Amino acid sequence: MTEKQQSRLLPQELQQLFQYAMVLCQQADNAQDLLQSAVEHYLIELRRGKSINNKMAYLRSTIRNRFIDSFRHQQRWPNESFEEQQDYDISPVDLEQLHIDQQILQQVWQTLAPQDRDILYHWAVLGHSTDEACDILNMPRGSFLSRIHRLRKRCEQLQQSINEPQTINNQQPYGGKGE
Repeated sequence: MTEKQQSRLLPQELQQLFQYAMVLCQQADNAQDLLQSAVEHYLIELRRGKSINNKMAYLRSTIRNRFIDSFRHQQRWPNESFEEQQDYDISPVDLEQLHIDQQILQQVWQTLAPQDRDILYHWAVLGHSTDEACDILNMPRGSFLSRIHRLRKRCEQLQQSINEPQTINNQQPYGGKGE
């Protein structure tokens, strides 16, 4: 058998290597990535003239080492999703048509973080559309819309607390059952 024939990978060998990668990572896509990476490394080493006596052992150890490297990378730098899990009913048309009561704005303004004030100023005071405000503030649309949603909720809560009838000495408000 020639050296080229010995270095050639047969379909059953590729299947065995894929199964090994699958055992390690438990996901078909990741297993295929590991296998491809290992085979690519194997072929590069052959092209450079490296002598590999046992190709299957070499490929298994390459797959294992790459899996360990990716695991360590995930441990050091975990992927964090900054997206919120809740769905919001925030269509741009509704947001742009919302008018904020001046009294509520004054009360809320003092409690806002500087970035939220900036968002509210560009959107509610200057009247920019959500897209324009996102461009001006250099902010992703999703982040902008979720912040607007939270600001709307805060304003609604404040509006409800202002509109609730005031009771004096735990008495029912005028027109209640206690007349």
